[in-house]
Amino acid sequence: MRKNAKRAAAGLAAALIATLTATVPASPAAADEPVEIPYTGLVFYSSNPVTAVGSLAAPDGICRRVPAEATWAFPHSGGFHSVPGYQTPDCSGPGWNLNSFHSWDKGLFLTYRALL
Repeated sequence: MRKNAKRAAAGLAAALIATLTATVPASPAAADEPVEIPYTGLVFYSSNPVTAVGSLAAPDGICRRVPAEATWAFPHSGGFHSVPGYQTPDCSGPGWNLNSFHSWDKGLFLTYRALL
């Protein structure tokens, strides 16, 4: 049963990546790195309309700000296993793994740390 679930999840992820790569327009980056097409690394999106608002190519453990318009994130590549988001400007206090959220309210997370 687990094999089927993993295959289904992998198929859905591939379909999402293909759809986003083809349909999401580029926008100015609000994070530390420019958003490039095709999307790579961790990409932050706004929900209405769906727009890429920031990205990070590879996990580096540095405390970075979450783009102000971001309401969800998707790791397209780069080995992002843990991306805790924080409600503080300095990555202090409890962190919630952004990888496990489908979306969040705009402004809920101020900073994040992408860990290897």
